[in-house]
Amino acid sequence: MLGISERTRSLGTENAFVVLKEVGELIRQGKDVVNFCIGQPDFDTPEYIKEAAIKAIKEGKTGYTPSPGIPDLREAVAEYFSETRNIDVKPDWVVIANGAKPFISYTILSVTDYGKGEEVLYPNPGFPIYESQIRANGAVPVPLPLYESRGYAFDVEYMEKMITEKTRLLILNSPHNPTGGVLDRDILEQIADIVKRHDDLWVF
Repeated sequence: MLGISERTRSLGTENAFVVLKEVGELIRQGKDVVNFCIGQPDFDTPEYIKEAAIKAIKEGKTGYTPSPGIPDLREAVAEYFSETRNIDVKPDWVVIANGAKPFISYTILSVTDYGKGEEVLYPNPGFPIYESQIRANGAVPVPLPLYESRGYAFDVEYMEKMITEKTRLLILNSPHNPTGGVLDRDILEQIADIVKRHDDLWVF
């Protein structure tokens, strides 16, 4: 009998889509529902983006792009973040992706060794795919609770206690999905100070 790999079996479901189906049913029943299931915009694509896409298609720009993304786009992203974040971002540091999930997986694969019990700290509640991707890539998920009383931020002291010799990655998400919480400068500086004391701890 055909089977699938243990790694594939370890993948969980994308709960957001399970809940989305349930929300759709409630809406069909006439219930008033605020939908926080998936990051689907509630506005149309701006006209200038539509026109640029149509123009590119008409000009035959439909082939493969460089792996890290179109150079002009990477330069524009670097310029935007340099201006809005007050940091110097180089275009070479920018990689364009078709969503967050592949890069979450690539990051875990890059900094943890499969099946060695290495740990990844991640925010909880959070993006449902975190735990699933951590397990599928052979690492150990360690949830970090977020507290409403703290604006859905980490308890930094608790976070530090959860770091062990096996911790390889800390996942930060700010503004946070799905709570909208933002880590303020003071908390980020505290986290940075902790991370700098660990030679083999990465931040995503």
